[in-house]
Amino acid sequence: MTTIYTHPECFGHDPGKGHPESPKRLEKVIDALKALPQDINVRWDENPPLGSDEQILRAHDNAYFAFIKETAAKLDGTKELINTDIDTMMSDGSYAAALRGVGAACQAVEDVYQGKAKNAFCATRPPGHHALNDASMGFCIFGNAAIAAHHALTLEGIEKVVIIDFDVHQGNGTQDLIGDEPRITLFSTHQKDLWPYEGKEEDRGRGGNARNFEIPIQSDPKIYHDVFKHKIFKEIQEIEPDFFIISAGFDAHRDDAPKDQLLNDPPGRQMLLEEDFDWMTRGILTLADKYAKGRVVSIMEGGYNVDVLASCCASHVKTLVKA
Repeated sequence: MTTIYTHPECFGHDPGKGHPESPKRLEKVIDALKALPQDINVRWDENPPLGSDEQILRAHDNAYFAFIKETAAKLDGTKELINTDIDTMMSDGSYAAALRGVGAACQAVEDVYQGKAKNAFCATRPPGHHALNDASMGFCIFGNAAIAAHHALTLEGIEKVVIIDFDVHQGNGTQDLIGDEPRITLFSTHQKDLWPYEGKEEDRGRGGNARNFEIPIQSDPKIYHDVFKHKIFKEIQEIEPDFFIISAGFDAHRDDAPKDQLLNDPPGRQMLLEEDFDWMTRGILTLADKYAKGRVVSIMEGGYNVDVLASCCASHVKTLVKA
């Protein structure tokens, strides 16, 4: 059984009119997931706990966490917005939304570990894979995927965790948050020469535990398949991980950006379709069955054409259910 985690407070993060990371993204995703066939084997958890200080501080700097708390206190009961970086805005509901994202990811890890679910999908926002140890970045406040990986390592018998990030942008925050923890390995596929302009092929992170794969703009999806089949999946087999985390960003979809923004930055431009994301997901699930008792937690990241994002998430969950 696949469990879907979400929470009404995730809609409360409102970065302002015209911001790409709008509540509409999650609204469309939830609508699409609720519309899945009634006989599909999913369970909903719409009340995951708030993330704890302990969970967050495994990845983030204490001073940064204090800054986010102080910013939230300033916004309490107001309709104001505060920039925590050039791209990331906090509103009155942002702190609760971010805490629910952390809580959902960690609860999903525990439930999958305990066998309450075969795997899980966290339909939460804001996303997390750009959040740094000591700063917000790129719409992200807390690094949900990295925090989930650190949390998994607290569980008995979990010695090695892999994070697979197929968002069109490099998971620079995740790379920062896993630091030099040798038991976590990040695999990030992302468009070459695209914001945040990090993640060169030779960049293995400060602990040597990151693997970055740059994909040229508008690549044939076959390039993604080849990278996963001949590089990522091959190295994962050498690692033999006990737990898998997916940073499920769908902005490498062919139709993610409006047609008049095909070559503009920041929108990425790749040519993937739902079937390509599903192929990658099936490969991850196969390896998880072989090495990790099927333990997979997938966490929503980017995707800004809301209809495309919704379609991708629904197809992704159907793939998870078939595991």
